[in-house]
Amino acid sequence: MKVLTGELEAYWEQGWEGRIEFAFQFEGNKEPFFLENGYRLTIYETDEKILWSGKIQWVKRGFFDNHKLNAEIWSYTKQKGVTYAEWLGWFWHKPPLKAKLEIEE
Repeated sequence: MKVLTGELEAYWEQGWEGRIEFAFQFEGNKEPFFLENGYRLTIYETDEKILWSGKIQWVKRGFFDNHKLNAEIWSYTKQKGVTYAEWLGWFWHKPPLKAKLEIEE
């Protein structure tokens, strides 16, 4: 099992018109590392307490799912069992929230 420590990242590119993908940034990685179903993610609050931990299970964002961030961003997906607004907020948080990613090889 590969274990990485780093930060959450709401990744976007010019031309995506505000759409983001959920990514993980870690030391030494220069390319976006996109989260995938089955990865185990632990997100920490700013005081190092665990905010959320579990396996990534993408579900389609609902038609009425919205956020109240001061940003014109959106995503097609969200984490199962977490509100869309909360999930986006964690990835948009400044400074970025610390996280641990576990990937079965």
